[in-house]
Amino acid sequence: MFVRRLDSVSKVAPMAVTHAHLISYDTERDIFPLVLANCQYTFEMGKGTKIEYDFVDLERQLIDRFLFSKSRISVGNALEVIKCVCLLSTLWT
Repeated sequence: MFVRRLDSVSKVAPMAVTHAHLISYDTERDIFPLVLANCQYTFEMGKGTKIEYDFVDLERQLIDRFLFSKSRISVGNALEVIKCVCLLSTLWT
């Protein structure tokens, strides 16, 4: 199922990638609510709080939200990486 859904995702060339194609998230705003939505709290007198997580559903929601909502970057057989070096000069006064 995962492979079929991955094939249906649109593709974009590396030179056409914008910030909208990249995965971006805020831990507190995007991840924590998903974690909280997939946990079960139970409290028993004398035993305290028991927390159980539904990792299967959490994984599915993360994949749906962050992977399948983005385009695949088609890199072909090889992707040429151009190394950029930035030099900073500091002027001492």
